[in-house]
Amino acid sequence: MKKKFKVDVDCANCAAKMETAIAKLEGVNEVSMNFMTQKLTIDADDERFDEIMQSAIACCKKVDADSTIYLS
Repeated sequence: MKKKFKVDVDCANCAAKMETAIAKLEGVNEVSMNFMTQKLTIDADDERFDEIMQSAIACCKKVDADSTIYLS
């Protein structure tokens, strides 16, 4: 399943670190975070997508506590 999300992230370096961390999560096939457009695209296992998203949010918060991923 591939989904796109709006993200609030303050710097390009943080976005790159988040992308790298999310890519390492089990079940993630592909991830792309674009700092300029503030968009996150994740392609991950359908059955575990919600669990993977919760882990992705935790990764982002670890890099930048003020970051936000809008799930709706």
